[in-house]
Amino acid sequence: MANVTKENANLILEKYLEDHGISKTFVASKVGITPQAFNRRLRVARAFDADFAFKVSKVLGISPTIFLSSSYTKSLK
Repeated sequence: MANVTKENANLILEKYLEDHGISKTFVASKVGITPQAFNRRLRVARAFDADFAFKVSKVLGISPTIFLSSSYTKSLK
């Protein structure tokens, strides 16, 4: 199965949270996972999948396209 998230989606999220002063614990609770599971998603790039990208973007009120590969975002249009 093709990976629909960018290889560095986890780093993009970490930078976004840091730049906006949002805690990982806050986002984890809003997504419905433990802070440990959230951190695992950030450490292991393969764990950052499309479902997670959509959940996180909804919590943050941003477009999920910042996390998705260009080939996938084209198919959304």
